Amino acid sequence: MAAKAAFNFQLTGFPAANRDAEVTLTNTATGQTLKRSPFLDGSLVVRDLDPGLWEAKVTHPNLIQPIFTQKLRLFPQITPTLVPVRIPDVLFQDRPIRDIPDANLGPVQQAVTAARDSLTPVLGKAPGEAIRAGDWNTLASAVRDIADNVLQLTNLVSPRGHDHPEIADKIAEVQQNMRNFSEAFGKSLLELRRELEAEHFRRVLTGVLDEAQAPQATRDDLLGRVGRLSETLQADPAVFTSQLNNTGSRVLGAVADMVAANPALGASAQVQKMQAIAQQYTVSGTTTTADNELKIYNRTNTASGGKLGTVLRN
Repeated sequence: MAAKAAFNFQLTGFPAANRDAEVTLTNTATGQTLKRSPFLDGSLVVRDLDPGLWEAKVTHPNLIQPIFTQKLRLFPQITPTLVPVRIPDVLFQDRPIRDIPDANLGPVQQAVTAARDSLTPVLGKAPGEAIRAGDWNTLASAVRDIADNVLQLTNLVSPRGHDHPEIADKIAEVQQNMRNFSEAFGKSLLELRRELEAEHFRRVLTGVLDEAQAPQATRDDLLGRVGRLSETLQADPAVFTSQLNNTGSRVLGAVADMVAANPALGASAQVQKMQAIAQQYTVSGTTTTADNELKIYNRTNTASGGKLGTVLRN
C-alpha cells in the first residue's frame, strides 16, 4: 500500500478572514479535488493524501479573486508538509458588500401547495350535507400547515431586528475611508495655502522694502522671518499661526517706522497692502484648528485683492 501524506496549512495576517476562508486541493495527476475550511486560528491539516503535485487555492466569499494559488509538492513523510499562507489585510479594505444568500422559499411553497391540494376532496359540499370527521380533520390539518408555513416565512424573509451586518460593515468601512481621505486632503490643502500665503507675503514685503530703500539689516531680519514660515509648512496650526502672528507684528512695526521716516510711503498701494496683511496676522492671534487658520487666509486674500494670480504672474 502506498504511503499517504498530509498538508498543514496555516493562514496568518488577517484573522477575521479565517472564519469564511476555504482551501481547495486538486491532485494534478488524478483530478481528485478536496475542499476544507480552516479553524478560526487559521490552521488546517488535510491527511490521507497521495504524494505528488497538488494545486492549492485559498478563496474567500468577500473576494472575487483567490487569496492564494500555488502548485505544491507533497512528499511521502510522516510530518505534514507546512504551507504558510499570508492574507494581506489590504484585500479587505475595499471589498464588495458581503453576499447574503437569498432565503430558500422552496420548502414553504411545496408545503403550502400540498395543503391546498389536500382540500380538493372536501370541496363541493351541498347545502345540508353532513361534514364528516375526516373532512374536518383534513381542513384543520391544512389550516395548521398554512399557519406553520406563514411562521416559517416570516423568519425567512424578515429576520428579527432586521439586521444587515454586511451593510453595516460596509458603511463603517466607507466612513473610515472617507475620514482617511478628508484628513489627508485637508492637510495637503492647508500646506498649499500656507505655501501660497508665505510666498505672497514675501513678494509684497520685498516690494515695500525696495520702495522704502530699507537697510540690509532690516531686509535680512524681515525676509528671514518670512523665510522661516516656509520651513514650517507641516507644523501644527497652533505653532504655525503663532509664528505668523509674531512675524506680522514685527513687519507691522518695521513698516510703521519706515512710514514715519518717509511719510510719502503712507500713500503707496504696496505699503497699504502690506499693512492690511500684517494687521490680519496680528489681530487673528494663535489658532488651534485648521478651519480657523484657513479663515485667516480668506481675510488676507480679501485685504490684498487676491494672491494666486499675483504669485503665478511672478
